[in-house]
Amino acid sequence: MSSYNRSASTHYLEVCISSIGYHTEPHTVLTHFEQFGTIDHYNFTSPDGRGFIFITYTNLQGVDRCMSSRPHRLDGQHLYVKRAVPYTDDNPREHIDTTRDLLIVVDSINVDEHFLKCLREYFSSYGTLYACKYCHEANFDYILVEFADYDQVDRIILDKPHYFNEKPLNIMKCTSTNKILMNIKYASKNPDSVDIDDKFLKFQYNLKNTSFQKKDDSMSEIDLEKEVNRLETLLKKTTENFNITRKQLEDDCCEQLRKLNADANRTHQLQQDLEQEYTKLLVEYKSLTCENDGLNEQYLQAELENFEITSYYEQVLADATAETAQLEAEYTEKLEIVYANGTVTSASSRPASVSRTSTSLTPPAIPDEDNDDNEE
Repeated sequence: MSSYNRSASTHYLEVCISSIGYHTEPHTVLTHFEQFGTIDHYNFTSPDGRGFIFITYTNLQGVDRCMSSRPHRLDGQHLYVKRAVPYTDDNPREHIDTTRDLLIVVDSINVDEHFLKCLREYFSSYGTLYACKYCHEANFDYILVEFADYDQVDRIILDKPHYFNEKPLNIMKCTSTNKILMNIKYASKNPDSVDIDDKFLKFQYNLKNTSFQKKDDSMSEIDLEKEVNRLETLLKKTTENFNITRKQLEDDCCEQLRKLNADANRTHQLQQDLEQEYTKLLVEYKSLTCENDGLNEQYLQAELENFEITSYYEQVLADATAETAQLEAEYTEKLEIVYANGTVTSASSRPASVSRTSTSLTPPAIPDEDNDDNEE
């Protein structure tokens, strides 16, 4: 499989630029694309440069750098840039249409896995290739080759013709227009279709277009006037509906704005009230915090005093307990001495109700120190 050597002819060096912004000046476009290579000449399709701009570089490297630097943007506008493809009668729209798919018509070629593999290897030299598969249309068969970029397809079209086993390949862009043309061309090979010569088919197609054009030209002035009146009436009605709709939208917008303003005022007033309430609560919080600190100090002081008083009375109680124990001991000792010396009072002086067994004396009650303190 092979192709002719790619020479640096004019159509290889030309790029087409469209979708230029209305406010973008032509010299701005040229300045932008000069950074990719030296421009040999250029051509504007309109005087102000608002249509297509064709730029021809001095060498192929400038075109390749320009295409590899996509996407291009100028003044916020995305520019559509493609290689300029020459016009051909066989495919009249290939120089305009762009696609990432390539169509190879299968006529006398034996399609098998080896052939598809060879195609894939050959076209992979143009860049990333997604698929290479056999497809069928109504009146012809073809091989569809899917690429990652439309520039790969344009390069293949520019490099035509391509050969397989020294036979030229019928290659074109896979567009709806080319499919229609191929279906018309190969319709005579379909047994179910009418056997019509291609030239006669083209003549019939041109005849229909000519008849339709003459029919349009023969339209009377009355019909034109009626059509103009109808369009004017339609335009007037559309304008009235537009004005009514615009008035309704304006009224709705005004009402919505009024409600939003009222809500904003209420929200602002509520915010002010909340800020005042917050300030008031903040002052009360600080006051209560100071009061709480004072109460904490008083509580700590009272705890300290209570601890001191408790310690004092515990010491007093301990001393009183020790003194009471000492007095009880002395009393017991003296009582034992009295019993031992026989100084007990005679029985005759005792009351008659007292029994003999009650000779032991009951110690007198020891007065409570707290009661003594109370009596004092």
